[in-house]
Amino acid sequence: MSIRKDTIVEVISQVPLFAQLNPREVGFLANAFVPIVFQDGDVIFNIGDISETMFVVYEGQVVLSFEQADDEFLMAKLSRGDIFGEEALLYDDLRDYRAVASGETIVLALDYKHYFEIHDELPDLEASLDVSIQSRRLATVITLPWLHEDEFVHVMTRRHPAILWSKLAKPVAVGVFVLLATVLMQMLWLPGQVFGWVVLAIGLPASLFWLVWAYVDWRNDYFIVTNKRVVWMEKIAFIYESRQEAPLRTIMSVGVHRTRLGTLLGFGDVVVTTYVGTLRLREIAHTEVTASMIESYWQRSQSVDRRDEARIMSRKLQEKLNFARDAEDVVEEEPVKRAAVRLQAEEKEPGFFAWLFSGFIRLRHEQDGAIIYRKHWFVLVRGIWLPGLLMIGAVAVAILRMGGRLSFVPITETLAFIMLFLFAIFLWMVYVYVDWRNDIFMLTLDQIIDLDRKPLGKTRRRSAPLENVLSIEYERLGFWGYLFNFGTVYIVVGNSRLSFDHVYNPSRVQEDIFYRMGERLETVRQFEIDAERERFSEWIATYHRKAAESQATRRQVRGKINPSE
Repeated sequence: MSIRKDTIVEVISQVPLFAQLNPREVGFLANAFVPIVFQDGDVIFNIGDISETMFVVYEGQVVLSFEQADDEFLMAKLSRGDIFGEEALLYDDLRDYRAVASGETIVLALDYKHYFEIHDELPDLEASLDVSIQSRRLATVITLPWLHEDEFVHVMTRRHPAILWSKLAKPVAVGVFVLLATVLMQMLWLPGQVFGWVVLAIGLPASLFWLVWAYVDWRNDYFIVTNKRVVWMEKIAFIYESRQEAPLRTIMSVGVHRTRLGTLLGFGDVVVTTYVGTLRLREIAHTEVTASMIESYWQRSQSVDRRDEARIMSRKLQEKLNFARDAEDVVEEEPVKRAAVRLQAEEKEPGFFAWLFSGFIRLRHEQDGAIIYRKHWFVLVRGIWLPGLLMIGAVAVAILRMGGRLSFVPITETLAFIMLFLFAIFLWMVYVYVDWRNDIFMLTLDQIIDLDRKPLGKTRRRSAPLENVLSIEYERLGFWGYLFNFGTVYIVVGNSRLSFDHVYNPSRVQEDIFYRMGERLETVRQFEIDAERERFSEWIATYHRKAAESQATRRQVRGKINPSE
C-alpha cells in the first residue's frame, strides 16, 4: 500500500511523542515509516513476541491488552495518531502486552534497524521514547481504579531518583551515627556497660524502618497524563493520600521551572496552569519532554472536543428530527476487561470493632468521590495523655503491691479497686478516641461538610455549596502546629464561616477545596453548555420543520393553480 509522504508527515506531526521534533526532523522521520494494513481481529503482535517494530495508528483502531493472573485486561484503545510498540526501538525485551486491530486498520511501522540508521539525526527522540516506554510499563503494573472506561494512560512517571536518594540520605546518616555511637560507648566512653547496645537495639531498627518508609513514600507518588486529564497522586503510607487533577480542556498554559540543582541533576517542575488553579508536577526527569507531551495531548483534546461537539449536535438534531442514528454511535462491548476494574465484593455491615478502627490512622482518604479529613493525631494524644498516665500509674501500683512492696496496703481490696479504676480509665480513653474519630470534615463533589458527633450525644452538621464559597484561608498556630504540620482552614460562605480545625497539611486542604470548586464550576458550565446545545438544536429542528411545512404548502398552492403539474 502507498501513502503520500505529506499525509504521513501530517499524521506524525500530531503524535505527542514527536512533539519536540522540528519540521525537518519530522519529514526525515516520515521517510522511515512503512504503511501496513490489518483486518478486523488481526493480531499485530502478541505477548512474548520479539520487539522489533514501533507503530503509529494511521487509520482505524488498535486494542492493547495484557494478561494478569490468567485473565486479560484492557490497556488502551488507540486511534489515529497514537503509538504503540515503541519499546522495540530501545530494548530487545519480549512484548509484555498484545496489540489487535479493531476493524480495518492502517498502521505506520518503523523497524528498529531503520531507526538506528537515522538515530543520529534525531537527538531529542530517545528521551521521549524512554518516557513513553517507562510510562507503558508502569501502567501495566499500577492499578488506577479511578480511570474512566474510555480513559487511558499516556504518560506516567515518578519523582527523579535524585529525590529518592535525598530522602534515603537522612536515615542512612542516622544509622551510621547509631553505629558510631555504639562503638564509642562500648570501647571508649562506657566500656562494660549496656548503654551502647541499648542505643544500637533502638536506633538501628528505627533507622531501617525510616529507610524503608522513605523508599515506599517515594514510590507512592505518581504524575500521570491520560487522554482526559493531568493527575498528581501523592500518598504517605497508611497516613495520607491525595489526588490533584486538571482536565486537559481546562489547561491554559504549560511551563517548566528548574532550580540550579535540578539543572545539574536533570530534574525540574512542570507547571500546568488552568483556569481553576495551578498543578505542579514536581521534580521529575525529562521535564521538557513531559511538558511538550502534555501540551501536545492538550491540543489533541481540543480537536477531539470539537469533533465530539459536532457528533453530539448531529445526534441531537437526529433525535429532534426523528432520524435514525448513525451506526458509528453504537458502541460495542469490549472483548476484554478494564485494567482498572475494581473487584465487586459483597457489601456487608462492618462489625463494631471493624467500624471503630477502620482507617483510624489515616488523616485523609477518599471514599465514593468524597474527600474525608480527620483531625491530627496531636488532638487525640492531647486528649488521652492524662488517662494514659493514670493508667500507667495504676498498673505500676499493682505491680509494686504484687511484688511485695507497699505491704501496708491490703492486696485484695487494692487489686479490686485498681481493676475498677483501669476499666473506668479505659472507658474514658475510648470516649476520647470515638469523639476524635467522629469529628470529620468532608469535601464532596458539590458541598463542604463539617460533621461533629459526640459519643452518646448530639450531632452537629454544617454544610455549604462549593459555588457559594467566597474565600479560603488557613493558618498554623503554635509550635506544635508548625512541627507536625497541622492547622485550621477557614471557608467564608456568605455571612458565615466554616472552619476545618486541626487538619493535617492545611495548605493541601485549601488546594483540594480550590480544585473541587473548579470541578464544580466546570460541571455547572457543562450543564449550561448542554442546555444551550439543547436550545440551539431545538431552534434548528423547528426551522427545519417550518421550512418543510412551508415547502409543502407552496407545492399544494402550485398544485391548485396548475392542476396539470
